[in-house]
Amino acid sequence: MKLYSDENTSVSFSELLLKRRLFLIFFVGCGTICVFILSFIMPQTFGSTSSLMPPEQRSSGGLSSLLQSAAPGLSLPFGDAKNQSVSADIILSNSLAERIIKQLRLDKHPAYSQIDSQMLIRMVRNSLDVEVKRASGVAYIHCSASTGWLPSRQEIQETKKLASDITNSAVSCLDVMLREKNVSTARKTREFIERVIAVKATERDSIYNAIEQFQKENKIVGLEEQTKAIVTSAVDIGVQLAKMKVELQLARQLYQPGSEIIKQYEQQFETLSAQYDQTQSGGLTASDKFSIPLDKVPALTKRYLNLQRDLKVSEQVNAYLQTQKLQESIQEARDVPVIQVLDTAPIPFERESPKRVIMTMLAAVLFSGLATLWIITSEMYRRRS
Repeated sequence: MKLYSDENTSVSFSELLLKRRLFLIFFVGCGTICVFILSFIMPQTFGSTSSLMPPEQRSSGGLSSLLQSAAPGLSLPFGDAKNQSVSADIILSNSLAERIIKQLRLDKHPAYSQIDSQMLIRMVRNSLDVEVKRASGVAYIHCSASTGWLPSRQEIQETKKLASDITNSAVSCLDVMLREKNVSTARKTREFIERVIAVKATERDSIYNAIEQFQKENKIVGLEEQTKAIVTSAVDIGVQLAKMKVELQLARQLYQPGSEIIKQYEQQFETLSAQYDQTQSGGLTASDKFSIPLDKVPALTKRYLNLQRDLKVSEQVNAYLQTQKLQESIQEARDVPVIQVLDTAPIPFERESPKRVIMTMLAAVLFSGLATLWIITSEMYRRRS
């Protein structure tokens, strides 16, 4: 390949490079060596990763599930696509960064002691990265930590350990945060249920008072038993009254009107009739405190059954609420980890950057191109001049 030609000379590209090979080798060698040396001087970055299993959902029903639906994001269901963004937001929040700083005392760390608190929070938050696998629901928390320029061996070791510590601290702080929120939810649910129990207790007392007042006003002890007894008594008196009526009619056929026997039958018939009427209207005597007028039994039965129904419903609701309250109290008191750690973050063995081999190869290619361009440009300029 001819690079250029004229009437006096003709030079190929390979001949030109061969002619200027010393410059090419020197330029590429110096540049590559400088980049290689720079890779030892520049900050080194180390990363550590922890993996988390998707935590089990807290299952609860009734009022507790209703209250939880009003406070989404308190558990961390990584497997739920809807809540994956919520979990990432929690991990990358300022609140979690503050907890990490407090737990690791980063504000006292030599590398961060001179940094403003807000800047330190931002640095910790930006050092974290979250990835959630949609298929398995496994979440990966990654932290990258960098040294300063011209790092010493001690600084490198401290940075490696710091990357691991921040990642593991993020996991533990996340677990504490979610546990506190779960406890807070259980506490709010329990307090709400306690308020409902108090309201229902007042309603139940009102029902008890209404039943007691109803029993006093209508002389009711056991409505079904009392009604059965009154009906039995009325039937017995009614049978006697029917027999007496037959005997009275027979006596009127056998004896003269106004005779003493007929008067006795008529008197007994009137007595039985009065007793029969009294039995149906509220008792045989004025002092009877347990007889109920039969014509009022349907209305009284309806009202009494309604009161008993309200009482049973209130008692069942109270039993249900007491069960829910016990469940929330247990949930509030339990101390079970929310986060299930699949792999803890190890101290990294290799650095993430700089990649010295890649940097050296790229530098060699780059400086080779620059050297070639310089040789061609300078040679063309020399020939033209």
